[in-house]
Amino acid sequence: DINSVVKVFMEQNRLQETTSILLEALKANRPDQAQLQTQLLAMNLQQAPKVAEAILQMNMFTHYDKAYIGQLCEKAGLMQWALEHYTDTADLKRVMLHAHQMTPEFLIQYFSKMPPETALECLTDLLRHNRQNLQVVVQVAIKYHEQIGAGKIVAMFESFGSNEGVFYFLGAILSSSTDPEVHFKYIQAASRCGNMQEVERVCRESTSYDPATVKDYLKEAKLPDPRPLIYVCDLHGFVGELTEYLYKNSLMKYIEVYVVKVNPLQCPAVIGTLIDLDCSEDFIKTLLQNVRAACPIQPLCEEVEKRNRLRVLLPWLEARVAEGNQDPFLHNGIAKIYIDTNRDPETFLKTNQFYDSAVVGKYCEDRDPHLAYTAYKRSWGSCDEQLVSVTNRNGLFRLQARYLVERQSAELWEIVLNEENQYKRQVIDQVVSTALPESTNAEEVSATVKAFIAA
Repeated sequence: DINSVVKVFMEQNRLQETTSILLEALKANRPDQAQLQTQLLAMNLQQAPKVAEAILQMNMFTHYDKAYIGQLCEKAGLMQWALEHYTDTADLKRVMLHAHQMTPEFLIQYFSKMPPETALECLTDLLRHNRQNLQVVVQVAIKYHEQIGAGKIVAMFESFGSNEGVFYFLGAILSSSTDPEVHFKYIQAASRCGNMQEVERVCRESTSYDPATVKDYLKEAKLPDPRPLIYVCDLHGFVGELTEYLYKNSLMKYIEVYVVKVNPLQCPAVIGTLIDLDCSEDFIKTLLQNVRAACPIQPLCEEVEKRNRLRVLLPWLEARVAEGNQDPFLHNGIAKIYIDTNRDPETFLKTNQFYDSAVVGKYCEDRDPHLAYTAYKRSWGSCDEQLVSVTNRNGLFRLQARYLVERQSAELWEIVLNEENQYKRQVIDQVVSTALPESTNAEEVSATVKAFIAA
């Protein structure tokens, strides 16, 4: 009888021999031998834990009392084996506190057996008990985040103020996630850990975060380096807000960095916002001087003109002209400044080939109708209606008469000599009394007479 044999040997304290006999006798792993399996493991756990561990590793027995053996494993310091035997959550959480005695590989694998809620509770206890468990907690979180939930894991790390935990955990899953909250929390954690390179990279490269949320956070955080904020605002259309933030926080050099190196195309919006903020003209002029020709002309002129500050652009506009730039918007801008500052605008309007007559003429109408006439006349045909209109409204019939005679256009004569034209009589009077007598060109006189006959 095997029970009797075991009893005799154990009375003699012959553990090694008893173990050998039982290992041989219990090879079949029969259910009716459960008590002997339990006895074999128990006596070795109490007296020779290493032998007990070797027996457990052989995985020969399945019918012994697992809860009892689990308790003995725990007492013997075999924490990994204790975990393998326990099923009760309270037991698991208690043994888990000895995670430093277990291999990370075992722990990570062990968590696969747990329900998500239990796994989260155990991870929370691990962090609460010893912050040195952070690395293994992060590894487990990365492997099972889909089951547990990334949001719950982040909340757990945050409850301990562990920005590093959030940073390392989300850093590992970021590339596979499109969740805006995951990307935002990663940016937040990276900034709190001082890893500005990562903050900048994700702000520049990620397409998943919510721009307004990230922008508001970065503004509140007031990071020493505003480049992440610059990228967010540039990519998502918050340029005015960015300019205001940089200006009000005296980060003037970063305004220059933005318009010179990051995105010169947004220079007009930046200049417009700076004007609204009463920024000094000297700074604006220096900024434009540094951006040079990379700044688009049309939107810049539009932004500044609607704020009635066009003349601040003059040095920059003249520098572009000196480079040979023939953009009509550039020459329109200079024309408007010369008109407003009375810098011999008439000569400019007569001699400059590149401005748009319709735009500049319209600009002059309320300021100086004579200049409007000069601008319209210079287009020689494309602004005839505007020329007639402005001279009619302002009683400049002599100028209109001279133009009609010189222009020799049958279509234009037809419009002016139409019976419905309320100014017809004044025009004819000036043609007869001034324009024709002044003319020395027979063709002009001939065209005029033909027009009168046709009318």
